[in-house]
Amino acid sequence: MAGYRALLTRSPTWWWLVTTVSTRLAVCTVPLAFVFAAREHTGTYAWGAVIAGAYAAGEAVAAPRMGARFQHRPLRRELALVAVVEAVALVGVVVALRFGAPVVAAAVAALGGGVASGTFGGLRTLLVKSAPDGRESAVALDVVVNQVCQIAGPALAGAALVAGSADLALLAVAGALLVTVAVVPKLPESLEDGVSRPKPGQRLTRALWPSAIVVTVVLAMQAAVEVTLPSVVEHRGGPPEWAGVALSALAVTSIVGGFVYGLRRWPGRALGHTLVLASLFGLVVAAVGLVGSAVATVALVACAGFFQAAASTARSLTVMDALPADSWSAGFSVLYSWGAVGFTAASAVSALVLAAGDAAILLSCLGLGSCAVFAVTGWREHATR
Repeated sequence: MAGYRALLTRSPTWWWLVTTVSTRLAVCTVPLAFVFAAREHTGTYAWGAVIAGAYAAGEAVAAPRMGARFQHRPLRRELALVAVVEAVALVGVVVALRFGAPVVAAAVAALGGGVASGTFGGLRTLLVKSAPDGRESAVALDVVVNQVCQIAGPALAGAALVAGSADLALLAVAGALLVTVAVVPKLPESLEDGVSRPKPGQRLTRALWPSAIVVTVVLAMQAAVEVTLPSVVEHRGGPPEWAGVALSALAVTSIVGGFVYGLRRWPGRALGHTLVLASLFGLVVAAVGLVGSAVATVALVACAGFFQAAASTARSLTVMDALPADSWSAGFSVLYSWGAVGFTAASAVSALVLAAGDAAILLSCLGLGSCAVFAVTGWREHATR
């Protein structure tokens, strides 16, 4: 607990927390809020999927470059600029949908996602650099905050719909983004201590390829679970609403897993921890596909979160092992973009499988296949090193 205590007794950590929550809450809210808003204004969920996909695509494409901007430009100015542009983009999506222009809304959403994509790596780097003697606790705290936002974001989108309009969620997170502008004067001037040059994207990918593979596969499994779970539970005789309970439990155990991993330094290398924990997550996902009971399905999904979040924390530590400090922000953002690719691709495949029938086979194949991928990745990384 000493690492967490040292972090939380420093006032800069609390300003970091306000900024992180305001920016990540937006990222975690908008996918579902886009779906609800598109249904409200166009009469179909399909446009919501398109707009949410455009936002994710913008993140995937722009994350490496935007992460590098945070590393090598004045932090306060960059954060304020990004917050304002993203807030304007979210308001623009609402306006475009109200005027019956979903194509324009998708284009504006892609811009908003691209602009926002660097804040993940930039703010994680800020916290880690402020705690050089407790980087495990710093990364774990960042993962825990991220998981809390993952819980709060969809809840906010649903609450706005119940309150009368799905647009309210998008306008609320746009307003929350502007809190960042008021807070940035309390943050450091820059992420760097001296002058440095960003690493080219290809060199970053070459250094991080094992972690990039892990994050892509893990996020693909997570997407498949989230998208197919209502159908899988229903096929096993349970009410589809149990999927919501299971995913909420997964979020809670994710918080616990990230917290426990960050309590101390564990023996071995961070990449080894990542591969082991991600493999355990894959085995649980495979078991979700194989069991026949709806109750067992919910219980297994709840357990999966523990390993998923711990693997995420360890994966972030691999960035710091593989790269110099002046490339951490860009490195975190590269992994973020690969995760967005994996999540988007698995969502599309899951939709096709759902249209064909029971999606349990997809979860089994993904879970077992991921274990094989992680084993090969670990062997290849060891042989290369």
